[in-house]
Amino acid sequence: MMRKLSFLILIFVWLNLNVNSSVDGCTITKGYAVHMLTLITYDNVMVHCKSKDDDLGVHILNFTTLEYSWTFCENWLESTLYSCHFWRASSIDEQTFQVFNRTMAKTCYQGFHDANTCHWGIKQDGFYLFDNHARVWAKQYGWNHGRKSSQKPIIESALVYS
Repeated sequence: MMRKLSFLILIFVWLNLNVNSSVDGCTITKGYAVHMLTLITYDNVMVHCKSKDDDLGVHILNFTTLEYSWTFCENWLESTLYSCHFWRASSIDEQTFQVFNRTMAKTCYQGFHDANTCHWGIKQDGFYLFDNHARVWAKQYGWNHGRKSSQKPIIESALVYS
């Protein structure tokens, strides 16, 4: 009798986890979102993000599309990594960096199983990550100046996965 009760409790817990996290489909690992908001409204900011498994394509942020975001389930090793390449249409500014990794997961973690968000702000002087614990925006990277206009943006080759 006790075994049946333990088994039923186990199934109930498992089903409860699946129902509560069904929005993102994260049953065992944590779910995250990466959300980007540009404050540069007078120029197009191109964004190309990818992980080892997913290429999210190129997206254009500007005065009509200020935001871009996606959701994912962290892998069971907690080694999920997304990198993005950013470049500006009318200048030689660019930057490539990791927008989600194990360290940032701690900054973005809000105590939820499937609704933790990394907020990135794109400004004229660089890229800011919102620290959910300290409740502040902290500058992480500046723009790299000097990309030659004849040079193609570094999309695939600049992304390093470890």
